[in-house]
Amino acid sequence: MIKVVILGSGNVATHFAKAFQQANNIELIQIYNHKPESLKKFKNIETTTELDKVKNADFYLVCVNDDKIEKLITALNKPKSIVAHTSGSLSLLNAPCRNAVFYPLQTFSKNKSLSFKNLPICIETEYKKDIHTLKVIVENINAKVYEVNTSQRQELHLVAVFVCNFVNYLYHIGYEICSQKNLPFDILKPLINETADKINYTIPQKAQTGPAIRNDLSTINRHLKQLENSKYKELYRYLTTSIQKTYE
Repeated sequence: MIKVVILGSGNVATHFAKAFQQANNIELIQIYNHKPESLKKFKNIETTTELDKVKNADFYLVCVNDDKIEKLITALNKPKSIVAHTSGSLSLLNAPCRNAVFYPLQTFSKNKSLSFKNLPICIETEYKKDIHTLKVIVENINAKVYEVNTSQRQELHLVAVFVCNFVNYLYHIGYEICSQKNLPFDILKPLINETADKINYTIPQKAQTGPAIRNDLSTINRHLKQLENSKYKELYRYLTTSIQKTYE
């Protein structure tokens, strides 16, 4: 049985807590956060707001903002234990512990449940012997393990911003325009789902459709006239030009 402590209480910590509680060979013994109100949601799990009251464990998972990770791990002072952060952009640290990375390549939402089945977990360790422990943890939550170094992980994090965060912002633009024009955003959801599903069968380059790749200038110009928001018009023009140059 691997004893685990989570440090943090946000979206990532909450989802991992649920996954660890459901795992057969993992015992989630405690969750730490300095704000007591943030710990009330964790039922049937021991919690603490005092760092010096954090229990001894085999594995500490640090789920806090990037700018707080190193300071927290240093203050934790667990030199004999594996302490892993969940950041996609931070390097493997040189803190006073057995440093590790346990990065879930997924987007986490507060009020949406999430299956860990085949969820990619990117791992890296300071000591080779600790790789096995991290793999066992990943297997016990039914996720999928990937051994990647810091440089590779940072590239994945960059790519994730493009395929997740930027794409969602485009959804926001679509939602806003629909609201302004009294149109239901739901009408677009089958299109969104089909577009996303295509990458399961082909590469994105071959899946591209639309007026830009067809060089349909009349449609492009009409769309630009329709756009009332100058920032959205600039973004439409930039993306159109970028697509056209890609397929020249």
